[in-house]
Amino acid sequence: MLSPRDTIQQITVRRHFFRLVVIVLIHTKVHAFRTSALFLSSGGTCCGIPSTFTTTVPSRKKNTQFGRLYISYSSFQEVDLLYNEYYALRHGRSLANEAGIIASDPNIACFEYGLSSEGQLQAKQAGIDVVRTFESGSFEGLLVLSSDLLRAKETAQAVFEQAKEAGIPMHRGEIVFQEWLRERGFGEWDGTSDSNYAKVWLDDEKNADHVNHQVESVSSVIKRVSVGLLEWDSQVQHIMIVCVAHGDVLQILQTAMKKMDGRLHRSLPHLETATLRKLGGQS
Repeated sequence: MLSPRDTIQQITVRRHFFRLVVIVLIHTKVHAFRTSALFLSSGGTCCGIPSTFTTTVPSRKKNTQFGRLYISYSSFQEVDLLYNEYYALRHGRSLANEAGIIASDPNIACFEYGLSSEGQLQAKQAGIDVVRTFESGSFEGLLVLSSDLLRAKETAQAVFEQAKEAGIPMHRGEIVFQEWLRERGFGEWDGTSDSNYAKVWLDDEKNADHVNHQVESVSSVIKRVSVGLLEWDSQVQHIMIVCVAHGDVLQILQTAMKKMDGRLHRSLPHLETATLRKLGGQS
């Protein structure tokens, strides 16, 4: 038979255990809310992503020096403080630029329309720009993400080689190719004159969801680049991340980073070939 003293000790232990369980449950719920909130807009979904979509976010402190990401082109829902610093780098001048044609079909552009001679020189200079930017910051490493279209791959390779020569610690030790950084799909306009971009952009200004002539919508681009970027932000921190990609996909990504309506992507300063631009910062 337990003495009154033993009974009191058991009750005390149980109370402490119950408090611990409550604390753990509260922490778990708060963490789960923070995780899902990365993807929520005011309508309960973000760019078509269900509110039940989750990702594993490691426990870490917020780094307030980095930017914010806005992934709803209409409601401007703020996601969270990002844990890395992101830069857009458009590929160097390509053979498609030289020919004045639209080249967005990955079945062709992954193998054709690489960099022109001028573009190769631009890509090397872009690598120097990346090195200088890295050295002026306080990053723990450099990660180069790239579209797998040939012109972007060749640009990313030039950047990677410059960074290695400079002795910069490379996260993953290699370029990471990502399909979510591919050029926007231009549908029926693919392979035609690049003067047709203007027709697409006029439609963009009217409706971010339009798919006229089988063009990929602005909303669709926002969805894929936002999810891709957030996935990386959940895995690493204090890294300079360079996204080597294409004109339209990077113009649209900038609207997400600047809390802008995606329809206005052409109102931002045009991102020239082989130009490095901080995402979320000043142009």
